[in-house]
Amino acid sequence: MVILIFIFGYLLITLENFFSVNKVIPSILMAAICWSLIIFLNIPVYEYELDQHFILKKDPKYLLLFHLGKASEIVFFLIGAMSIIAVIEKFSGFEALKELFFTNTKRKFLWIISIVSFLLSAIIDNLTATMVMISILRKIVYNYKDRLYYLGIVIISANAGGVWSPIGDITTTMLWISNKVTTIHLLKKIFIPSVLCMIISTLIASYMPVFNGYIQIKKNNLSKDYINRGFFMLKTGLFLMLLVPIFKTIIGIPPYMGMMFSLGIILFIASKKYKSKSILDDTFKKVDISSILFFLGILLSVSSLESIGKLYSLSHWINETVYTWKITTFLFGLISSIIDNVPLVAATIAMFSYPINHDLWHFIAYTSGIGGSIFLIGSAAGVAAMSMEKIDFFWYLKKISWIALIGYVSGFIYLLIYSFFSL
Repeated sequence: MVILIFIFGYLLITLENFFSVNKVIPSILMAAICWSLIIFLNIPVYEYELDQHFILKKDPKYLLLFHLGKASEIVFFLIGAMSIIAVIEKFSGFEALKELFFTNTKRKFLWIISIVSFLLSAIIDNLTATMVMISILRKIVYNYKDRLYYLGIVIISANAGGVWSPIGDITTTMLWISNKVTTIHLLKKIFIPSVLCMIISTLIASYMPVFNGYIQIKKNNLSKDYINRGFFMLKTGLFLMLLVPIFKTIIGIPPYMGMMFSLGIILFIASKKYKSKSILDDTFKKVDISSILFFLGILLSVSSLESIGKLYSLSHWINETVYTWKITTFLFGLISSIIDNVPLVAATIAMFSYPINHDLWHFIAYTSGIGGSIFLIGSAAGVAAMSMEKIDFFWYLKKISWIALIGYVSGFIYLLIYSFFSL
């Protein structure tokens, strides 16, 4: 019964546009119904002690509380990150970013847009980076059709930039908080394939006829003080977010505590330096509660399957059926281009018991994040762009998907080679 509820809810999430039901609704209903069935029907639940190689039967209410605690780590991390971004936005930090775009050719502008998307997404996450770049492109590229091509490369570059940073993509953050990867190893293993994906995709796109010719970028009619204030808050916010993985590595505090500390610092600066009395109300009004509830619902739904032992059985079936986990991760990447990668990675974390910094986790981080670029609906960045700019799914499939696929495969081949020679 629990499995059927999960499958039905998952289909509603995957086909939200077809059913016209926001994915948040099936997500939270799925979590509530699955755990209600477990408690009401007294279904046996288990907690896996992987290091000791035995399974303990647990009280379902205790186990639900345990999984709620694990899910809350990610939820409060996201609340902190979203709030910092809201503060930066309030003081026009991203508006000031437009001052960096100085060029006179479309091809050079494409490279600037791609590189900025790649770097920015590593700090503020790929979804937010894409939304920021859409805002900037609207003020620079007035031709709608031209802007769509730029946005296609922004999606690929933002997703590529998010996977090598523990705070750049929700799936990478999930792996990091779950102690599957560490910051140093993630950077060491994933940075180069991510760069390869971004560079090769942008290089291919740069030869498209749409990027021939010149572009005229108008300067902002903003005062120097306004721009300086924006840059200051942008640099402060990005620096404080970068401190989070450093806090975890050096001090050992959980990521959500580091993010809350950074949030407290930037709120203090905003309230004292710029005398902003409404900073708290303005900030928390912009936190995307729907996304928070979606992640919470997904994580608790997956934990219900983990607790009744179904993911444990599925992992054994995959290990026996598929020749090597490298093929499994490649296929997961292709699947993540069609369905939401959050439940996919959540299930993967629950299914496999490989130790921290095992190559499988780095492959999952790469494939689940970058694989989502292949189709427009495969990543949060793509869905946001589709919503904000009304990008047609089939236009993206025809014009951009093949570029994203080449970039995805090129980085994956590097991962295979690196993994082979590091044995």
